Amino acid sequence: MHPFSARSRRGFAATLLCASALVACGDEPTVIDGAPDEGATDASVDPNDVDALRSLGYAGVGDALDEDAATGVTHFDRARASAGINLFTNAHLSSTQLLTMDGDVVHEWSHPASFRWGNAILMPDGDLVVVGRLPHDGSPEEARAGRYLARLDWNGDTLWQTAISAHHDVELTPNGQLLTMTYALREIPTVHKSVPLVDNSLALVSLDGEVLEELSMWDVMTSDASVFTPQEVKPGSFDRAQGVDALHLNAAEWVRGDALRERGMRLDDDTVLVCFRHQDTVALIDWSERRVLWAWGQGELSGPHDVTLLANGNLLLFDNGLDRKWSRVVEVDPIARAIVWEYAAPERERMFSITRGSNQRLANGNTLIADSDSGRVFEVTTGGEIVWEFQNFNLTEKREPSVIVRMRRFEGLDYAALAARVQAGSVPFVD
Repeated sequence: MHPFSARSRRGFAATLLCASALVACGDEPTVIDGAPDEGATDASVDPNDVDALRSLGYAGVGDALDEDAATGVTHFDRARASAGINLFTNAHLSSTQLLTMDGDVVHEWSHPASFRWGNAILMPDGDLVVVGRLPHDGSPEEARAGRYLARLDWNGDTLWQTAISAHHDVELTPNGQLLTMTYALREIPTVHKSVPLVDNSLALVSLDGEVLEELSMWDVMTSDASVFTPQEVKPGSFDRAQGVDALHLNAAEWVRGDALRERGMRLDDDTVLVCFRHQDTVALIDWSERRVLWAWGQGELSGPHDVTLLANGNLLLFDNGLDRKWSRVVEVDPIARAIVWEYAAPERERMFSITRGSNQRLANGNTLIADSDSGRVFEVTTGGEIVWEFQNFNLTEKREPSVIVRMRRFEGLDYAALAARVQAGSVPFVD
């Protein structure tokens, strides 16, 4: 078994299920418009077992595929899929690839000396900014010291690499800076008397790699108890050596446009949308005032990832479902504080990513979903029909597919058109 395989983690999850009631699987995708399926949020696992799942490390590859299992693009409905070119990152290969709708890799960046890559984004000039980790001895100190943020040009040459405890996500802000996330240990007795808190921060970084500012998420999220109250997270076997991973920040997006203001939210131009896996929470924070403005998810979500703001002012996010043992993508109305659409696989266990997971709402109303731990990505209609599907063909010798951190589609562009945009320095913003 590959040391970073999802198999051992899924085996552990299956063991937990033996002592838990299973959620019944329907015959059709769970796709709703108005209110969630009553069974969608029923907890089926003991809270202590959910804590154990939270403490598991992130896998680099998924379960081995059968010998006759197809890879690459396995389904393509050209009439209903949204055309474009796809950017995705392979975790354990430390590589990012551009993939056509037909499944051809037409461009690639890589850093074989790295231990793992997290998220990667394409800049307007075609440079790639990457959250990465160098090989380490497994100790918390070395693991943290080996983290970095790097910028590679279109040809893959490293322009700069900054040693920073970056993890999970990076994005280009509206004012031309990079937003990423870092962590450090803090002694907070109210969290744990003897184990330090792993405090996550948001960090602003210049385009040449200089760290400009960092903002503690613990301080922000505990700034107003009427908006958000932290739920207890116990030290786990994976994180006990370094601290209590109470927040586990995994996504951040600078709020653009007036969609939320038009719906009545009072927001400044420096509002950031964030996601906390271990708090089962997505939130809006005010960067300049250092306070939480809005939070939602506890009791509804379980280990979420990749929250994004839609043009209609709703939120789209990947709900991993640690308490259900199946994942879903949900669209949330932040004003009504309600789920208004969701997708879950007809056979619930067909999509269960313990870690990671991503989603992108496309121009035609379809949704691009990465079931990250399986190395599988697919596009679904609003009615839940799959119109494009890709199984990662980057495999180990044991046919274990590389985990896909995220996939984002540059709609309406083929490779030639994207390359022309690179030359013009006008690659569209996709995050």
